[in-house]
Amino acid sequence: MLGLVVNGWCIVKIIGLTGDAGSGKSTVARILAELGAVVLDADRVARRLTEPETPVLAEITRVFGRGLLKPDGTLDRPRLAARVFTNPGEREALNRIIHPPVLEVLEREIAAAREGGSGVLVVEVPLLLETGLEKLVDEVWLTVAGPDIKLERLKARGLSSGTAAGILAAQMPQEIKSKHAHRIIDTNGSLTRTKQQVVKYWTKIKPE
Repeated sequence: MLGLVVNGWCIVKIIGLTGDAGSGKSTVARILAELGAVVLDADRVARRLTEPETPVLAEITRVFGRGLLKPDGTLDRPRLAARVFTNPGEREALNRIIHPPVLEVLEREIAAAREGGSGVLVVEVPLLLETGLEKLVDEVWLTVAGPDIKLERLKARGLSSGTAAGILAAQMPQEIKSKHAHRIIDTNGSLTRTKQQVVKYWTKIKPE
């Protein structure tokens, strides 16, 4: 378990937070945490499951080779991203390795959160809609931003222009995601503007 019981209460309101890479999901998740939500980050789950000496990392190295490991034995994520986001076949192979164990953890934690009590759990999942996890949440919150802004944000993380563009091209179009969203947060503007939107939505769903 990931410790979802906080101050004696359990989570019952589940928000699925999704959006393109570089669209501001992590920023919105941090704001929600400040407001009192418990955040479960799928990327952090994936990182935990791919630590050295884990079965998932062993399978990744078996399929893709040990050249994707750093000298300390950890996964070289930028190198892996550069490889799989220019090769759809390899990206699908990686997804077959990583997605099932990550989804298992997320589904287990969501089920545990349903047991009773009050509170809000935010499940931050880049591929929420693609993996069908939206069926397990009460609301889908979507972060959106312009293509140039998303690209620049990804490049600011150290990704090359080609890798960043490949990541964005591989994702479900933002317009399609919008059709499934209960609430949309536009992160094109300032942090203050983003926070105003999040606070507005939070006041509509926060526990008493």
